[in-house]
Amino acid sequence: MLIRQSKNSYIRCTERYGYITNQLTRQDRVYNDSGAIFLKQISRKVTSIEEIVGNLATIYPDVDQKDLQQDFLDFAQDLEAAKFIVMGNTLEEVEQKDTSFTYSVEVPFTATDDFSQPTKDRVKENTQEFFLEEVQGRPLISSLQFELSSRCNERCIHCYIPNGKKNTGFDMPLAKVKGILDEFAEMGGIHVTLSGGEAFLHKDLLEICKYCREKDLKISILSNLISLKDEQIPVLKEVNLSLIQTSLYSMNPEIHDKITTVKGSFEKTKAAIEKLVAADIPVQISCPLMKANKDGYADVLKYAQKLKIKAQTDYIMMAQANLDTSNLANRLSLEETEKVLRDIFEYDLEYQAITLNLKPKDEERKFNKERFLKEPVCGVGYDNCCITANGDVYPCAGWQEYVLGNVYKQSLKEIWENSERVKYLRKITNASFPKCADCEAFNYCNRCLVRSFNESNGNMFALPKHFCDVAFLNMRLAKEYEEKIMKTMYQS
Repeated sequence: MLIRQSKNSYIRCTERYGYITNQLTRQDRVYNDSGAIFLKQISRKVTSIEEIVGNLATIYPDVDQKDLQQDFLDFAQDLEAAKFIVMGNTLEEVEQKDTSFTYSVEVPFTATDDFSQPTKDRVKENTQEFFLEEVQGRPLISSLQFELSSRCNERCIHCYIPNGKKNTGFDMPLAKVKGILDEFAEMGGIHVTLSGGEAFLHKDLLEICKYCREKDLKISILSNLISLKDEQIPVLKEVNLSLIQTSLYSMNPEIHDKITTVKGSFEKTKAAIEKLVAADIPVQISCPLMKANKDGYADVLKYAQKLKIKAQTDYIMMAQANLDTSNLANRLSLEETEKVLRDIFEYDLEYQAITLNLKPKDEERKFNKERFLKEPVCGVGYDNCCITANGDVYPCAGWQEYVLGNVYKQSLKEIWENSERVKYLRKITNASFPKCADCEAFNYCNRCLVRSFNESNGNMFALPKHFCDVAFLNMRLAKEYEEKIMKTMYQS
């Protein structure tokens, strides 16, 4: 019997745990240290079960080899059932059993909000909760957003990047990009998001994608797609992208182009989306909502559903990275947000399912306040960061006024481990927001350090009233919609 990891799976192991994730199914698992030993035996190289058991026998000399083989087979078969690995009696069978992303199935996967692990094997119950605890005191970078170019070919009215930066933009040289990717991979990184500015304005984007694949990194791209060329699509397919996310603001070309301030951008983005779908490349639509397009989200959702792709929205909006809040003039009022949310509950079945599954804090039977207060607010400084074209390292995209260091002056590893600013971020926990800890609408809130920082003149601990109002609105509408569903079920 032969075995190898799926081409869509990525494995990383430390002394404390083993981790495997699948970009096709969007599922992942975390194993303890003994499970990690088994996981380490699996790679992209096709290997026989006999060879693996022989390796394990040197690690566990006191265990009967038949028992060891059965233990590993049980472990491998569980992974195979979840599509993390492929097994077969011949090389041809292994290759045939591996699966690729395709829109020909009924429900293609492009995102997950469920971090539970449906197995009784040696895994933690919830990977997100595990990493929230694991990274405290032991930060391990896993994700990197790489703003390859500060240039952009759109001037969106709501964008958090000031237009002045786009007007005088530049790209990071290929050699420097590769050097940082080398370092990121050496540090145990797993997921790279390539963005900008506009990622496709970087002349070496495809070469960078190929290099990410050489370093066994999962690749996502954020792009408006108006510069995508037909000849680039086969290469994007070849490198097995995890995702391309693009913004589509309306199905009305005039509204979309008004937001991007680029005439013809709607037609170019829409055509590119459909070409990527035809090539079986996973696409996701982002549709930030503002005054200009507040009435058209349902149409974007219907378009996405027709193509079998995921669409998501952001109805909060973030102030500019230079602390200028003038772009927030485009933000929805609370009354406009309510109308939008009612549309979302009606048409976005995924949002509906996720939100209706949330409960106010006082209704959570498992809520452990002491544990909650010790948890980090988010992953910034713990497992991810962002690098821009000029070499500045930020905690995350949009937090450009809070520079952790610069990769032209220091190594990424040195910044990650020794920056005083990143050390400060790691001291911030939910206890830093005592008002939030007891808020019944906490689970419905979009609280975010960088949003608060940009909107409150550099105060990351501020709690903008609009965020709180929207959280309570979301909770109220979720309750109303749940009652509506229950009433309909009762009547039927």
